[in-house]
Amino acid sequence: MHVYQPSWTRRDPTTGEKVLRRSRRWWVQFFIGGQRRTIPLGVRDRRAAEVKAAEILRAAELRSVGVADPFEEHRGRPIAEHVADFETMLGAREVTEEHRADRLACLRAFLTATGAELLADLDVSRANEWLSDLRAKGLSARSVNKRIQALRQFGRWLLRSRRVAFDPFDGVAFLNERTDRRHVRRALSPEELCSLVEAARRRPLEEAQRARVNVGVSPQEATRLQGSGEGRALLYAFAAGTGLRRGELSRLRWTDLDLEEGEVRIPAASAKARRDQSVPLRADLIAALARRRAGLSAEVGSARVFLPATFPEIRTFRRDLAAAGIARQDESGRAVDFHSLRVTFVSSLAAAGVHPRTAQALARHSSVELTMRTYTDLSRLDLRGAVEKVPSALLVASGEADPGACAPACAVGRPFDDFSCDSVPDGGVGTESLGALVTVAGSGKKAHSCASQSGAGDGDRTHDNRLGKPALYR
Repeated sequence: MHVYQPSWTRRDPTTGEKVLRRSRRWWVQFFIGGQRRTIPLGVRDRRAAEVKAAEILRAAELRSVGVADPFEEHRGRPIAEHVADFETMLGAREVTEEHRADRLACLRAFLTATGAELLADLDVSRANEWLSDLRAKGLSARSVNKRIQALRQFGRWLLRSRRVAFDPFDGVAFLNERTDRRHVRRALSPEELCSLVEAARRRPLEEAQRARVNVGVSPQEATRLQGSGEGRALLYAFAAGTGLRRGELSRLRWTDLDLEEGEVRIPAASAKARRDQSVPLRADLIAALARRRAGLSAEVGSARVFLPATFPEIRTFRRDLAAAGIARQDESGRAVDFHSLRVTFVSSLAAAGVHPRTAQALARHSSVELTMRTYTDLSRLDLRGAVEKVPSALLVASGEADPGACAPACAVGRPFDDFSCDSVPDGGVGTESLGALVTVAGSGKKAHSCASQSGAGDGDRTHDNRLGKPALYR
């Protein structure tokens, strides 16, 4: 291997003598398989040229013996080509157009800000520096995390497609969104929801009548405006009664509704989770949808339930809120928008005492924590009523209440050894013993249970010390 600076001679136009010229950049020359190869290194520093030349020679020797670098093909490709391949992958996964555009916008913003041109330019340091600049400009933690998701998805795809040896964004950590929530939604009360539905039903026609005092509203226009209001009112009621998202509502078709079974089906292509889902329908929604369906033609099966003109823009929804007398933000800064109807649905389930796992299934969330923490409005829950259900020790001490009201279960806080054990036939505890235990637990009397083991005919009983731990009775 020979690292050198090419030189050449040229005649000086003034003196006519030959002058030796030398390039400022280094080249490398070596022989592989009996063939001479000359490659420009593109650097001016000799030490850097030697290191780069050694890498080129090593790669050439590996190829000559059939050992190819799996990443060499992609290492020299422009980053724009990889982003184009990534976009093709997103399209093959059938993600929504909004999701694909959002991912690509975040990724291209990073590449533009950092000036990355090759895969070697992608690293954790540049990513963290870019994200820190975004935070300094006032972006919320949620908005920054959205960009982190795009970077990490791109990094995982590069690794899985064998374009890089390691994920360049593996060390980028998500921010804690709980400490920086900028847009907190609240649920609507039943009275507010009824007012919103009624305002959406009446407002189009009433505003037209007020604006056209002299000319008036024609019967055809009045019918159209009344139908628009009825459609938007049904949309609000349907969203608050099923918890469907705006995108799922916009793609809902009459074929997705089973009014006989009382169920709405969300196809995988429309659902956020990309799998078939379903939600039961309330009886009043079934009746309202049946009336609306009866007024349409018989060949409306594949048509959309809610036409695009029915969906309110942000300005339209705010005008409906104003007509209903609902503030866009409360005293604590919590906002009301279209997605608040989904929060209203989940919060209404919690207020009705629905089990959290059932609420999660109806909301079609990935975790109960998301259902309970983000979509449950505590202001809709009867916290004081829940506290009143806690047994009172003061009333028992004053003699105003039965002692059983303070300790509903006699086993609370008492070790297992405090209870006697009667003999039962071989085979374990019978149904009579279980029934007695349940009955006594509510009466405050001493309970009797049995721990005899099957086959222990001599009357010896086996005792598990773990059962005697007070923690099990708290």
